[in-house]
Amino acid sequence: MIDSESYEDTLKSYESALEWMQKIGVNLGAGRTSHYESLVSYWAESYRTASIEEGKRIFPSFVNSMLEIHDFVSVYKAFKDIPAAKLGGIGAKLNKAVNGPITLEEETPASTTARNFLFEALVAARLHAPVRGASAILDAPSDTGVLFGGNKIWVECKRVTSERKIEKNVRKASRQLEEVLHKKMGARNRGMVALDVSKIFNPGDRIFVRESDAHLLQSVDRLMNDLIERFSPVWQKVYERRDRKVIGTIARFAFMSVSEERNLLVHTTQWGVNPRVGTSGQNENIQEELSFALDIN
Repeated sequence: MIDSESYEDTLKSYESALEWMQKIGVNLGAGRTSHYESLVSYWAESYRTASIEEGKRIFPSFVNSMLEIHDFVSVYKAFKDIPAAKLGGIGAKLNKAVNGPITLEEETPASTTARNFLFEALVAARLHAPVRGASAILDAPSDTGVLFGGNKIWVECKRVTSERKIEKNVRKASRQLEEVLHKKMGARNRGMVALDVSKIFNPGDRIFVRESDAHLLQSVDRLMNDLIERFSPVWQKVYERRDRKVIGTIARFAFMSVSEERNLLVHTTQWGVNPRVGTSGQNENIQEELSFALDIN
């Protein structure tokens, strides 16, 4: 998916998101969220007239800010119409998410907590599409969950920062799912692992450039297909030893791109679903229908 908002519109959406977050009890403080607001506000007003020197100085931080704020905006847009009293779990995640290092490049293994919680909130937001029959379970015993077609799908979320950590994270997430599933009665309970692999593709402020929107969409589709083909054997091997109710994997990555035909920096994200090998036809159908409902490839 390619975000086509102007810088000015993106800033307005982010300001609305910050206001909403405060209303549901999130303490923004003086952390990274205010830094992003200031930087994007400045660049949205100045990018047309900025000197080359100023552009070189500001632009890398602006790229990072645009990447970061999109996740907060996505959570806001998904849940803004739900009463604050029902958003305690989302608010708790966001209270942690607003902390952490300002740039993704500065993040270390010891400082991943903030973005980890933001990913949990983001997955919940992605799973929430009531008009298409999917509703996030806001009080889930797992990181999040979705009610879809009468089925409860519990989801454990992991951000993976290197290829060698994929197996470890899937192993931990699927074990956590088993603990949840073993406490749930009924055949309509299932589990999925959600992985964010953005940092594997882009650990800093690099920009993905393609000639046009069409080429960009083709490229991100191919990247997701290649990612699943490459790493599916890793998580499928883990699932061989897991409860059959763990039915598949959700994968996601995001980065900033430039479509040269528009000469505009845009947020690009892609989601994919990979069913567990050997799962039932019913479970495959559930994942296919959920993917369609949520516009996930």
